[in-house]
Amino acid sequence: MTYLLFPKNIRLSNNVNLSIPKEKAKDEESFSLLIPENKTDAIVNYLKNHAGFKNAIPSFDKGEEYGISKIIKAPWELHLRIYSSSYFPDFSKIYAHVEIARKYVEHLNFKYVQPVVYEPFKFYKDVFSELIIAYESKHIVEHVNENYWFRVLNPAKLTPVSALSIMEYTASSISSKIKGYFGNTKR
Repeated sequence: MTYLLFPKNIRLSNNVNLSIPKEKAKDEESFSLLIPENKTDAIVNYLKNHAGFKNAIPSFDKGEEYGISKIIKAPWELHLRIYSSSYFPDFSKIYAHVEIARKYVEHLNFKYVQPVVYEPFKFYKDVFSELIIAYESKHIVEHVNENYWFRVLNPAKLTPVSALSIMEYTASSISSKIKGYFGNTKR
């Protein structure tokens, strides 16, 4: 079991205060971190060479320049998607989430994905020591007034990845969806 913070009430750079609805905490694109575009390669190299990050393979490509990940507390993995540009000139952006590690089939279950804001900064602050948070990719967060606390729970069962386990997991998922569909159909 792990606890994570996620912005709940924020003040933007234009002095607008916002309350973030709890359901936005599941939207990875609600918040991003900004880093200087000219330091992006240095930050990625630092994370890979000194902080234990590796290329996030396999991963769904969402157009990011870099996709890297690291186990932060078994079985949880921090996954960073780094884009070389952003709405703000001269800045790159980072979207991040924690999820079940890729070595487990449960990694494929989006129920175990939680977007995060603060965790990446803990790892790259030695290279860029300023925490710059953007809301909806186009507003600078001046201050976080309050945070949600989220508790992420480990799955009851972790299944190591193998061809057979992926087939079983897929068949089970499809079967439960079919049962749910026909179980919810009124006759």
